[in-house]
Amino acid sequence: MQKLPQIKAAYDWMIQEYDTKIGEATASTDMRSVQRLENFRDSLERGVFVLMFGQFEIDVTDRFRVERENRMRNPDWRIRRGWDTPSLGVKSVPFLSKLALMMDRTGKHYRKIELSYHRRNHCAHGGTSEPVGSIDQFFKDLYEWQAELRRHSSLAS
Repeated sequence: MQKLPQIKAAYDWMIQEYDTKIGEATASTDMRSVQRLENFRDSLERGVFVLMFGQFEIDVTDRFRVERENRMRNPDWRIRRGWDTPSLGVKSVPFLSKLALMMDRTGKHYRKIELSYHRRNHCAHGGTSEPVGSIDQFFKDLYEWQAELRRHSSLAS
């Protein structure tokens, strides 16, 4: 999640600009500008949500690759079991499959990640009916999820 702080800083800067402009438009009772700015903010938040989730996806993919390599090298079949399946060697292992192999699907974080992944797909394909929620909270969630992945990793890195 190397670029996550940069993405968040850019978002924060843009929101400061938005707050200034929306304040001006509201003070002048320019409702057309207010609506236009609200639409811009919605698009911004959806785009930032997708970019931020993408950083988490990169982390999951990198950890999955390392986890698979380490388990496949382990001489103990109980640790290697299932990870040497040829279908896990291809680059197109679905995100939720990678996640399920590295996190407890019954844990509190998995379901939130799964819901966010579906929301990410919705937004990335032009959907606007699902709200993305607080970007500030999502930023915190991503780091919490990353820590959870680390706790479940055989490397505990």
